[in-house]
Amino acid sequence: MNHRSQIIFGAAVGAIIGAAAGYLFFTEHGRVFRDRMEPTIDDMRREFTRFQKTIEKVGELANDGMRVVNEFTQARAQVHPSSPTSH
Repeated sequence: MNHRSQIIFGAAVGAIIGAAAGYLFFTEHGRVFRDRMEPTIDDMRREFTRFQKTIEKVGELANDGMRVVNEFTQARAQVHPSSPTSH
């Protein structure tokens, strides 16, 4: 894409975004649309927060699992000091 095409594309995208913002914020239909969308956006935010907490719990579980494996490996090395895992 040459420079002129990029400028035209950028201007078109800007015009579309501006038109959408104007519609949403300066028309009665836009206000009604925003009022209907707000609960959906709030639900999405709550679900994202729940998902984020789930991912954090999975990370904690993985860390706990690695800790148990490391403790087991260290205990095994102490019981069998001549084994190859004691290096």
